[in-house]
Amino acid sequence: MTIITPLPGAQNPWDHPITGRTPPSQSERLLRALEAQIAAEANDAEDASRLADTSGDRAINVLLELIVEDAQRHEELLRRMVKRLRQDLEFADSPNALSVPGPSAFAGAQESEAMLRALIRSQQEGARYSRLLARQDADVHHGFFALLLDTFARDGEKHVHLLQYILRHMEAQ
Repeated sequence: MTIITPLPGAQNPWDHPITGRTPPSQSERLLRALEAQIAAEANDAEDASRLADTSGDRAINVLLELIVEDAQRHEELLRRMVKRLRQDLEFADSPNALSVPGPSAFAGAQESEAMLRALIRSQQEGARYSRLLARQDADVHHGFFALLLDTFARDGEKHVHLLQYILRHMEAQ
């Protein structure tokens, strides 16, 4: 067996691009990725909107509107995230940049932790119940109601994820 030992000071060409430039910082890479995601969300919203325009079915349009609304909300948040990253990189304030949680988000509110925990439990229970209803009545209107109920359950799970972040942030203070 031959053991190859790298020469001291030699760089592995697979670790660095051939261009000779230094790789972008983590913030710059994330900034580029978020900008690409903004374009993708805008394209998705446009496609779903065009589909809604061609559909004569009101129920299908409700589903497509949900997709358009989500894509628009995601696009707005992504834009604010990009502004925040640019603000961090350029050391310049941007009025619409996304705020990040501060150290005193719930200062002086003793009941906030209990309220958060109760809200988390409620969202978890709501998600489980929506899933149960979706399974029990999966064939109602060819699965349309089950689809919506499952979507509500996923929204509840998303809310739990967000609330748990808030709780962890609060407990870290």
